[in-house]
Amino acid sequence: MNKLLLLVIFFALSACMTTMQKAKSKFDAAEYETAMQLYKKHLSTNPTDAPITNYQIGECYRLSNRIKESLPYYRTALDGKAKASKLNFYMGYALKANEQYAEAAAFLDKYSKSGADADLMRLAAQEAKNLKEIEKIKNTPSYTTISNLENLNTSAGEFSPMMYGEKLVFASDRRKEKVFETTGTGFQDLYAFEFTDTIKNTGAVQPFVGENINLDGHHEAEVTFGRGGKLMIFARSNSGKKKEPHKDVNLFSSRLEDGQWTEPELLDKISLDDTWDACPALSPDGRTLYFASNRKGGSQGGNDIYVSRLNQGSWSRPQNIGKLINTAGDEMFPYVAPDGRFFFASTGHQGLGGLDIFVLDTVQVGIDTVTKKPILQPKVRNVGTPMNSSADDFGIAYKSKVSGYFSSNREGGKGDDDIYYFYNDSSDVKKTVTYFLRGVTYSTNLQNTQKLLPNVSVKLYDNNGTLIDSLLSDASGNFSFPKPVEIDKIYNLNGQKINYLSGSNSYSTVGRGVDVSKLPKKENIIYFDTDLTLKVNEFAPTDTTKTGKPKDSILELVILYEYDSARITSEAGKLLDDFSSFLLDYYREYPNTVIELGSHTDERGSANYNRRLAQRRADSAVKYLISKGIPQEKMVAKGYGEDLPKIKKAKTEAEHQTNRRTTVKIVK
Repeated sequence: MNKLLLLVIFFALSACMTTMQKAKSKFDAAEYETAMQLYKKHLSTNPTDAPITNYQIGECYRLSNRIKESLPYYRTALDGKAKASKLNFYMGYALKANEQYAEAAAFLDKYSKSGADADLMRLAAQEAKNLKEIEKIKNTPSYTTISNLENLNTSAGEFSPMMYGEKLVFASDRRKEKVFETTGTGFQDLYAFEFTDTIKNTGAVQPFVGENINLDGHHEAEVTFGRGGKLMIFARSNSGKKKEPHKDVNLFSSRLEDGQWTEPELLDKISLDDTWDACPALSPDGRTLYFASNRKGGSQGGNDIYVSRLNQGSWSRPQNIGKLINTAGDEMFPYVAPDGRFFFASTGHQGLGGLDIFVLDTVQVGIDTVTKKPILQPKVRNVGTPMNSSADDFGIAYKSKVSGYFSSNREGGKGDDDIYYFYNDSSDVKKTVTYFLRGVTYSTNLQNTQKLLPNVSVKLYDNNGTLIDSLLSDASGNFSFPKPVEIDKIYNLNGQKINYLSGSNSYSTVGRGVDVSKLPKKENIIYFDTDLTLKVNEFAPTDTTKTGKPKDSILELVILYEYDSARITSEAGKLLDDFSSFLLDYYREYPNTVIELGSHTDERGSANYNRRLAQRRADSAVKYLISKGIPQEKMVAKGYGEDLPKIKKAKTEAEHQTNRRTTVKIVK
């Protein structure tokens, strides 16, 4: 069979394929732009297929990183009841990209409860929760200004800026030597922007390196530099040809020798043939490499950030950077600033839409009770507006301590992705920190049982006794004074509640101030935590008489004496120790009170003998309390013997034990 006949057969088979089949073939080959045009062509002549065709068009937009444009197609597919199990999930993200946050949360919440994919259900639940923080992120004060780098950007895409000496190196598809069928744009190459005015950000664009770096039919992007600018690591895609040795995007390195960059070499100990590995970022010392990858073993779905370290000239096996950074969404574009701060872009953390830029901060979570120094903990923070938007915001790089560049495909740019300049003037403004005191109110009784105590009147005084603030603790016992406290001061707290003794506590802020210059924001808040405990007033009225007036409580102490003895045992001593502690606090509030300690026996033995034994026991208890600091004149000892049994004619040993008791009541 000759070649001409084979060609005729090929075109004949192609002609037999329907437009829908051609679209699916292109879609399966990840040629989304071509597939989209074929789906739209099919839609114009086959309106009955509208639900599923619109869904496929929406998928083409989503998978080619244009999810914002997918919304009307997803919505039409939804209205037509398209049979697509993940439609609610993708609809939620499309709505988020269009800043329709409330509706987005509703769709994601719905999918989290009735979806078909367990991993996506978890991601939907987390994202629905994240969407509740949108207003908080948008309203966080920012001291950053941004501007489009108009002298650099074109209608093509420009992204992933990186400083290289006095040049700004970036990726762009402006050359358009060939159309990339996944997105309908050109292939990406590396370029350099040489500044003519660093203040006005003006300059000229030149190809960054020679033909051995920027290859036809390949993407080259996301470059990082090390070893004083003599090492370059960048991401390169394959050409799409079957004989290509690498199936996806991989990391390559090149060295600067005699003014020329060497032939790029695959980082074979890091980059795998069958995984997408991109977004390399070297630490300032060049000994740690971060990158993004979709390799197995990461979070559920999406891309994760990995780290490899240089050891004796060889890169270590990459390790997942961990769950503090990586989520079930996408984490990409890591970057280590000259001051050591770690930045990255993510769709999985609390963001405004698409990729947002985040920074790993250290925040104070408490005070060490021994050293009195702040306890710091790493925490991921959204850098906020205006750097983040509902579009994709990513690829940050610092030029100075307060300025730099980042990428965004937000509206108002010159085309696809654009590069923006940012300047953060928070360092030009004096930072402040305000300290507040907060805590929890508790109750405790003679059995030393501690419970949360709500609705306590809490007052805050300075060390001179001047009232500063007052409030009521809430239903969970929590309180937080709205007025700030000062460092290197001693404060006193007082708590009061009916049927409880007053509680007091002192709190010192001496030596607890923090270094304001190291705090992340212009205006910072730090809370000091304490607690306040009130003792139950054991003599508080617990009942009313027939006249409706409160009746004094009679407290019963289970003081166990040895048989026919008035000696205070060690067990009885512990009980009286706790009681004396209560009495000392009680007499501070009620100094004129006189109490009676009444001792009772069981009904066995003669009445006269039991009265004498009971009196000795009551005297013994009073004497013990006197030794603990309770004034003698505030106590009366009374031996009742068997005269007032709780259980008359007791028969069992348990009933006899109930009658053997010590009662405490107020007599004056």
